[in-house]
Amino acid sequence: MDAHLVGYWSESALDPGSPEYTELGFRADGTGWQYWTSWSTAFAVHRFHWHTPGPGRLTTRLRMALDGTWSLDGPDVAHRIERREHVDTVVELGWELGPGRQLTLDQPLVDVLGGTKFLPVDGGGTDPTLTEH
Repeated sequence: MDAHLVGYWSESALDPGSPEYTELGFRADGTGWQYWTSWSTAFAVHRFHWHTPGPGRLTTRLRMALDGTWSLDGPDVAHRIERREHVDTVVELGWELGPGRQLTLDQPLVDVLGGTKFLPVDGGGTDPTLTEH
């Protein structure tokens, strides 16, 4: 496990006007998640286990896929999960940290949803669906 990856990463600061963005969370215990959201109020979360088998290599095992819609609830964002599916998919990626601690993946974690360039987010973040019912 490479400690450089542990933390919360977002692509939103790299393209602030984009109508959609992706965020990644890598926990020190080897679990993590990808959060994708759009101005259309759609969102998707993919939970995974991860490890780094060698320098510049990242292996993830996708375990859960959730999607639905989000809405504003006062100052907070509420997520309504409409689909929850157990999955078992291994994704192998290349990664590197560049100037400004920019994380670059050689492909998206999830083909259709996801970015490849991220900046660290101070203070971290959480999987927004963990508190949803």
